[in-house]
Amino acid sequence: MTSPRRRRFVIAGSIAAVVLVASVATGAIVSSAIAADSLNAASTRASALLERAEGEFRAADSLLEKSHDTLDESDGRVLDDAPRAAFADLVDTADEARVAARAELDALDAAVRAAGSTAALDFGATDRARAEELARAGVPETDRFTAASALLEGPRADITLAVAAWTEEQERIVRDRYVNTVWASGWYPELDACKGSVDLTARYDGVPTIAEHWSCGGREFPQEPGTLITLTGEHSGTYRVEGIQVILNQATATTDDIPRGFDLVYQTCQNGQSSSMSMTGLTRVGDAVTVESLAGL
Repeated sequence: MTSPRRRRFVIAGSIAAVVLVASVATGAIVSSAIAADSLNAASTRASALLERAEGEFRAADSLLEKSHDTLDESDGRVLDDAPRAAFADLVDTADEARVAARAELDALDAAVRAAGSTAALDFGATDRARAEELARAGVPETDRFTAASALLEGPRADITLAVAAWTEEQERIVRDRYVNTVWASGWYPELDACKGSVDLTARYDGVPTIAEHWSCGGREFPQEPGTLITLTGEHSGTYRVEGIQVILNQATATTDDIPRGFDLVYQTCQNGQSSSMSMTGLTRVGDAVTVESLAGL
């Protein structure tokens, strides 16, 4: 039988244990509550940071996409390609920054979503760790992307102006372009009519050839290789002059001597002399004379 004194010690020990447990529980609750409040505050701050950064990302991304469009649309449509090449380098840099920024924002979004208070009996340790993580959160990659994108605005405007200048120059070239009208198919009667070039293909065994007398327009026909000209009427289109391929003597030459391998050949007697009949090669490069047809030529 336990003595009264012994029972008092047991009862006192039990009470102390209960008090200790209650104290620990109270401490855990208080500590967890403080950690939860800290986490909530850090989460609120991080959410606001994420919202701001996402807005800045969208604006920067929009400018980057427009810059890509400008770069594509300006290909072959600027008088000086050096500024466009420099602009392309800036676009590449912004593309790389965009990838890092998107990864950064996705990671921050995941951290914010995981910031809910935990029921773990760890005196708020998990919440405190998450709160500290969110408190340290920043968006340096997004800031870098925003800065890289901002650098595109001025050069993009310059490229747009450069395209406008190119277009104006091409329109001038089109206005000033040499134009020759192939007004008929035939032979000497049509040539002597002096109304423009005459298609002699049927006379030259199917070799596509047009001709003019020197005095009727032959002296004005461009001979410089690379020159673009316009033909209207028969064989209409845009042609590149390939230069004089051969000089023939009308008295001795035959159709076998006409140069082959061209879309068209232009014939005229240099200085009106039948002994120096020039044959100029022409390559067809377009259906019509427009600014669009000049891009890439």
